[in-house]
Amino acid sequence: MNIRIRGISYHIDRHQEDQQLPDLVLLHGFLGSGEIFEPLLQYLKSFSNPITIDLLGHGKTEGAELHYRFSTQEQVADLSKLISEQITNPVFLYGYSMGARLALQIALIKTDLIQGLILESGTFGIEDETERQVRQALDASRADQIMGNYNGFLNDWGKTPLFKDDLSENKGSKISDIQKKQNNIWMANSLLGFGTGTMPCIREKLGTLRCPVHLIVGEKDSKFVRINQTMNREILQSDLSIVKTANHRVHSDQPEKCAEIINTFITKHHIS
Repeated sequence: MNIRIRGISYHIDRHQEDQQLPDLVLLHGFLGSGEIFEPLLQYLKSFSNPITIDLLGHGKTEGAELHYRFSTQEQVADLSKLISEQITNPVFLYGYSMGARLALQIALIKTDLIQGLILESGTFGIEDETERQVRQALDASRADQIMGNYNGFLNDWGKTPLFKDDLSENKGSKISDIQKKQNNIWMANSLLGFGTGTMPCIREKLGTLRCPVHLIVGEKDSKFVRINQTMNREILQSDLSIVKTANHRVHSDQPEKCAEIINTFITKHHIS
C-alpha cells in the first residue's frame, strides 16, 4: 500500500498481521527496495510480522528533485512519522547498510518508537574530516555517473569488494533487476543527500542508545567487521554476530542464519 508522509508517497508492505507477534520493520540499502528481504521473509513470519518500507526515492516510493530532501533530518522525520502513525509501536527496527544508518539515527532521536534495534552491515559515519571530504567527492562523482551512464554505474557498483562475492547467480539477478528499475535522478540525489560522507558522524552518541541492539556483519566484509566491533564496544546494550561465509549482504548470503539471529534477539527483548 501507499501512504503519503510529509508530501511523499511511501510504499509499505505488511507481509503478515498476527496480533500475537511483534512487528518487525525492515529498511533496505542503497539501490534496493523492500523486495531485497524476500529471502528472509519465509523465516521471519514464524516469530514476527515483517513490514518492509521502500525508502525515499527507492522502489515504489516517490523521490524528490532536490537532494536536500534526502538528508538525514528529512528521512528520519519521514520514517518516524510513518512508524508512529501507521504501525503499532514500539517496533523492532531492522536496517541493512544505508537502511542501518537510517535505523540508527531514528533510534537515537525517537527512542519511544523502538523496543529493539538490529543493524546489518551498518556504520556510525566517518570521523576523520579529510576522509569525509574524500568520500563526499567520490559520492559526487558516482552521482554524475548515475546521471550520465546509469547502466555503467551499476556494472561498476557490482564489482566493488562489498558485493563481488555474492553466492548465488539467481540472487544476483534479482538484485540487478531491482537496481535497474530505480529512477536514476533519485539515486543520484540519495547519494548526494544521504551518502556516507554526508551523513553526520554519530560515534559519540552510541553510548546514549536506550534500546537493546544487535549488530550483524559478514565475516568476508572486513571493513565493516572492524566498524561493528567498535560499535559493539561503545553501545551499552549490544551484541555482535559475525556470520561465516557472508559478505555485505548477510540477509541474502545467509538468510536462515540471519533470521535465527533476529529470532533470538526478538525472543529475548520482546515485551508483550
